[in-house]
Amino acid sequence: MKIAKILSAAAACAVASTLAVSASAQLTTVDSTGIFSSGTGSWMPVVYSDGTFDASEKDVTDPGFDCREIAVVEVTFTPADPEWWEGEVGGAIVLSNKSATDSTHNWNGKEFWGVIDEELELATIDESKPVQAVKTGDLQYTLTMNVDDTNNVVDDYALVQVAFQEWSAGMSDITVLGMTLKDASGNVLVSYDANGNVTTAAPAAPADEDTTPEEDTTPTDTTSDNNTAPAAPAADSKGSPDTGVEGVAAVAGLAVIAAGAVVLSKKRK
Repeated sequence: MKIAKILSAAAACAVASTLAVSASAQLTTVDSTGIFSSGTGSWMPVVYSDGTFDASEKDVTDPGFDCREIAVVEVTFTPADPEWWEGEVGGAIVLSNKSATDSTHNWNGKEFWGVIDEELELATIDESKPVQAVKTGDLQYTLTMNVDDTNNVVDDYALVQVAFQEWSAGMSDITVLGMTLKDASGNVLVSYDANGNVTTAAPAAPADEDTTPEEDTTPTDTTSDNNTAPAAPAADSKGSPDTGVEGVAAVAGLAVIAAGAVVLSKKRK
């Protein structure tokens, strides 16, 4: 029993190590910390790059899916200083992509402003903005941007970045907890934590089905005219079916939360 538990734990560690190696991404920010915290800044994962750009943070990056499938961008944030949180925050989510033939889809964004938090008696949201914040936890809010013809990824994209920009410098500093990109059916394509690391990735495409006909192992009638008993059929030489892993599917359903981020709640008088 103890040996079984040890082997099970070892297998779990092996899977975790495999995923940890693949769970990396490039993150571009306008500050030197690598973690977005207000001040008219940008928190911007590089989703795809073909490597034709000079900046080192835009070396070849391929998430393993067609970026034209991106239909929804979700960003979750929290106030950097809960004691001073008044819901005065605004900015935009930008799905930007460069191509050789279409420059109209570079840096197109959709704005947001404010939040609604009944527990804290905050109602600063601007409902005229195309992106609205929804409270998803204590001092935690999620913005959802739908992709349309104005900001979708074009056919011959060479660079795709998703920038979360906060324009309310000097008001309420915020910290990004994570970002998730989904397709039109709501399936997660990729998600990032606060440091730009991949926490959920689209499952690997299944391997092509083997259509090779199986060998006919039906014994043939070898009875001779002199009524000699037929020889026993030869043992099947194919052995056990191939159970090797053809692809590793990344873990799905992980909550997008910054490692080490402390979310505090404040009781209002």
